[in-house]
Amino acid sequence: MKTLRHYTGALVAAGLAIGAGVAEADDVALFSDKGIWTEQLNEYSDAAREAMGVGLDHNAYPAADQYIAFIQSSLASGELPQMFTWWTGGLYRDIIDTGEVADLGALWDDAVASGEFDPGLREFLSVDGKVYGVPLHLSTWTAFYNKDHFETAGITSEPQTWDEFLDAAAKLKAAGITPFHATVQDGWRGFIWFQEIMIRTDPEAYAGLHTGDVAYDSEPVRNAFKIWSDWYDKGYFTDPRSREEAADFARGEGAIYLMGDWVIGQLEARGMKAGEDFSGFIMPNADVSMPSSIIVEGAPIMLSKEGAENPDVVAALKHFMSLEGANVWAAVSGNAIGNLKANSPNAVVEKINADMAERGTLALDRWWEAVPSDLQSDFAAEFAAFMLDPTMENAEEIMARMQEANAEYWADQ
Repeated sequence: MKTLRHYTGALVAAGLAIGAGVAEADDVALFSDKGIWTEQLNEYSDAAREAMGVGLDHNAYPAADQYIAFIQSSLASGELPQMFTWWTGGLYRDIIDTGEVADLGALWDDAVASGEFDPGLREFLSVDGKVYGVPLHLSTWTAFYNKDHFETAGITSEPQTWDEFLDAAAKLKAAGITPFHATVQDGWRGFIWFQEIMIRTDPEAYAGLHTGDVAYDSEPVRNAFKIWSDWYDKGYFTDPRSREEAADFARGEGAIYLMGDWVIGQLEARGMKAGEDFSGFIMPNADVSMPSSIIVEGAPIMLSKEGAENPDVVAALKHFMSLEGANVWAAVSGNAIGNLKANSPNAVVEKINADMAERGTLALDRWWEAVPSDLQSDFAAEFAAFMLDPTMENAEEIMARMQEANAEYWADQ
């Protein structure tokens, strides 16, 4: 049985960032690494407390690795939080394998029977026929773009082909606008453009990376690094060292920002209006014969077995899933949770959903969730190292290190 990757106690000691909201005695503690939404969760909590007498007391760790370390320590001590957020993919299966998290089948039975949730979403969050999570958010990974920058560069329509995408980048650069915005903020973001280039050039190889069938020093991976390096060489990327990624995009840094649609609320909080100041498009494939696809991310809220025995905790989770709860969360954060009867969070999410329906767009797993959890953080750091020195010489060294670790991992499976 796999276990969660070991993290040192030093990371746990790095500290907990408690939300600034005022918690009341009966509020339910929610632990996460989602400090970006503390203000929004506090707003939601106020509404939930008014509706049912129980709110959420958000306890946020400042970084994903510190949060994973906290959960690992909690499991070891037998004190797993009663309610906490997590990830899907390998980390989801790993924590379920510990036997310490609750089966939420009864909640999902009611949610599906009400017509508010699709059975397919339940299946997405199920392992071996049992469901263990409720979405904190369901996000597509979209190419957001600054409408004023596109107009300045003379780009009159969203790119529909790879050549049109490259032409748009060249026009933006010629107009004095940096085409792409990307940073290594918080340590985990390095994989984003690698992931996107891979699914646009060789989606089968992308899938093979996550099963051990494709090597990290193979030609499809090398080709992705070549494209990525070439774009850096052309000056197409903003400075990766920014610590205020969303704020910088809102201030006009870069024209195209590849990110999960959960960032929309952050952009609007910084003065941009979805659908007016910025919109989004599904990135085109290099080969027009390939089907339309998009990365989909879903962060689950999970309960410990102890939490599932606490009536307040169960009531808080039920309210979050409800139509009322989903609408409040959409309004304050810009996030959808998959409730079919809830309001669309904003105009850009509505547009992307319509584009996906029209094109029959396939949903693909995000690299972060798809990669084995034992490799996740180290490989994310390698991608970030490339962004700080985006040469093919550096890429070759990075690919070699990654493949050595990759081969060692799969040899033990």
